[in-house]
Amino acid sequence: MSLYSSRNLVIVLAVFGISSCSELGTEPGPLEVGGAVGAAAAAAAADAVLEDLYQMSDVVPGGAEIQAQKDSQKSKNRSKVKTFFDGNGLEQEVFDPITTASVHVVVTVEKEKSRDNFSASIKRHRDMWVTGLEGEEETRTWNGDGSGERHRARVSDEFGERVRDVKSTSLTEDVVRSVDRKAHPWPLSGTITRNIQVTITNGRNGDESRERTVVITFDGTQFATLTVNGEASHEVDLATRKGRNPLRRKKR
Repeated sequence: MSLYSSRNLVIVLAVFGISSCSELGTEPGPLEVGGAVGAAAAAAAADAVLEDLYQMSDVVPGGAEIQAQKDSQKSKNRSKVKTFFDGNGLEQEVFDPITTASVHVVVTVEKEKSRDNFSASIKRHRDMWVTGLEGEEETRTWNGDGSGERHRARVSDEFGERVRDVKSTSLTEDVVRSVDRKAHPWPLSGTITRNIQVTITNGRNGDESRERTVVITFDGTQFATLTVNGEASHEVDLATRKGRNPLRRKKR
């Protein structure tokens, strides 16, 4: 269960397309986070972290199970496998609030997303462990990895229409969440790192392809710090509603 911190993040992709934070419904103009490529990486990572937190909140109670659903109206496929283990690492058929010590969660989501001037096919996969559940716990800790893809994301605005594909790998390290979500709704600590390669075609700087490392750091507040290649110029509003831009310029 502790293997994740030693895993290397590997980008296995070629990416095409554009970047503008307009895909998240922001006001006109790109966010200046390491240029257009950095803006694309920040936008993708900020959007994905909200889904990460949603998955972390949907773990127990329940049994060792496989869930799958398809909503034709929303063009969404989602599968989830949850397996429970006791303190000795033995698999349990059902969750027990006292003896269950950890849960292995594997989630795959495929969906079509569109709003205003943005549309894309999105795929995300996560392989996660949550530990610290045994007994009357106060916190739970998440570790794991995942991958993501935005295929043929289209943005149309006053600058024309652009298309991009974005693929990434992610590493979740020691993200601690309180059991009492009313008192502490946001992660208390930990990081989620995404390595993202973006190729912009027909952008303001012509065609360019770059790799960016985006790290989101939690500190118990509503606003997590986002860095692109070590530059911390923005925050992610973890309370952002669906369809809104979660990026905020970091206060100096």
